[in-house]
Amino acid sequence: MNKVKKFISLALAATMVMALAACGGGGSTSGAASGGSAASGGDKTVYKITVGGTVPDEHPISQGMFKFKEVAEQLSGGQLQVEVYDNNTLGGSRELVEAVQAGDMQMCETSQSMYASFTEELMSVGLPFLFKNRQAAYAFYDSEVGTQLAEAIRTQTGIRIVGYFENGIRQVTNSKHAIVTPADMKGLKIRVMESPLYIDMFTQMGANPMPMSFAELYTALQQGTVDGQDNPYAITATNAFYEVQKYMTDLSHTFDITCFSINDEFYQSLPADLQKVVDEAAKAAVEVNRQQSIDKEQEYIKTIQDGGCEITFLTDEQRNVFREATAGTYDFFTKNYNPTVTLETVLAKADEVNAAN
Repeated sequence: MNKVKKFISLALAATMVMALAACGGGGSTSGAASGGSAASGGDKTVYKITVGGTVPDEHPISQGMFKFKEVAEQLSGGQLQVEVYDNNTLGGSRELVEAVQAGDMQMCETSQSMYASFTEELMSVGLPFLFKNRQAAYAFYDSEVGTQLAEAIRTQTGIRIVGYFENGIRQVTNSKHAIVTPADMKGLKIRVMESPLYIDMFTQMGANPMPMSFAELYTALQQGTVDGQDNPYAITATNAFYEVQKYMTDLSHTFDITCFSINDEFYQSLPADLQKVVDEAAKAAVEVNRQQSIDKEQEYIKTIQDGGCEITFLTDEQRNVFREATAGTYDFFTKNYNPTVTLETVLAKADEVNAAN
């Protein structure tokens, strides 16, 4: 964490030096709230925003962040200056969320599961087989319930979700054998996200779940520390996990969203017109991310198959066996968690969007 903070501080210092040089050294500078930097150039204050991410440049999530930078800088007339550091450059998911919460950087993207260490509010949306398809998931997160979840997280953590990116529909890979039934999971060491809910889900399936930072995953697969992992097609393709995995099953057990977030104190410190710019830029980022996720899915599947990873496509009946095997995860949730946005609220909206899509 100290290395992350040092890197961010150096990055912000560098951008401040460039801003002063551009103004001939004559502009005054002042610190913005929550770690943001601001340089007064002419009549308008310039706000520096550092954005941390976890996936490579070509991933739809990173593409969404680049779109945010483009739109934010354009609509603000240069008052917002955005630097995007993706592919774990500033640290893994936990480090990024902690840095944004502490105000050491302004924005980040990270999977919903990472918030399990900070709040219970998003854990319910990670329950197995909650959404029928991505269209249903989009409708859920864009609904009043998605807004309620974001507001609950903001009040509890000081982090404001400005957009729900698609990370994708999660699939399972491994290096041992094809998985067709829960019995095929028995004994497999499967890396899971650092969430008690995911640990319970894969335990219910019969696997040996091993929580681990995403930044460590490729090496762990390569060295055999874990046998497999669960991630969407895009993650497996853009991170070349197919190089160290022989089998994939399109389990589609969860639709994984990624929270595009900003430190709320920093957001509130912006003038109202720039807050609106952040909102509009985030909306544009989400649109790019989701459309690319849809457009590139078949390309990702081909990349995985061409890389030598065999994909097993389950029938609805085969997938229902996994659904039944993981039903106990819902009981695990109700016994251990009591979020502000209740499970009943989430399930009712999920039923509604599934029926409509």
